Order: sequence, then C-alpha cells, then structure tokens
Amino acid sequence: MKRTSLHTPEYATVVALLRDLRLEAGLSQSEAAAELERPQTWLSALEVGGRGLDLVQVRELAAVYGVDFPNFAVRLEQRLKDPPYRPPRRRRVDAGIPVVPEAPAMRPGKISGKPKRNTGRKPSK
Repeated sequence: MKRTSLHTPEYATVVALLRDLRLEAGLSQSEAAAELERPQTWLSALEVGGRGLDLVQVRELAAVYGVDFPNFAVRLEQRLKDPPYRPPRRRRVDAGIPVVPEAPAMRPGKISGKPKRNTGRKPSK
C-alpha cells in the first residue's frame, strides 16, 4: 500500500496544531467552517485526520484563526522538533443538562417492574 502524507505523524502534528489554534481563537468548528464557507463536517473530518489538506487550505485556516502563515510555520516546526505532542483535552461542558441519578439497585428476588406482554391469549389456570 502506498504511504500518503495523510498517515504520517507529521500530518497528525499539522492537524493537531490547526485544531489547537482554533480552540485558542475561541471558535467552534461551526463558526470556523462558516468563515471558510464550508460545512462543519468538512472541518470535523479534517481535524480527525480523515481528510487531506493542501497548503492553500492551511493558510486559509491559519488566517481564520488569527495567525499569519510565517508564524504558523514557526509553531509547526517547533512542534515537529519537540517530543511527541499531546494536545490539551477540552473540558466537557454539560450545557445545562441535568445529570440523571442512577436508578436504585433491585432487591434480590423482586420481580422486574416491566409490564407483561399482551399475547392475545387467555391466561392459563
């Protein structure tokens, strides 16, 4: 199988840097994609490494994130020289959704509270 740049650690570093720049800029995928006049799914596929990226697109993304291309190149080179980079994990936000408490455990020997199926037959005696 032919090796493409899409499957290299260097490409993963480029994608991780672009994602981090988006987060530093405080943009969601939807907001950034709207600036680029692309669907959010395009940016999502790019950030998980499922879509290729050319140099012009990298330049456009960096500009949307407020970074000029020479600065992007310097940051990329630094990451490539450093030990493997692990991007910061994003803090999960529940968006105001209440947390549902777990159901209490059933007592041993108690019959499940599920309703019985109506089979259309008369109950046997």
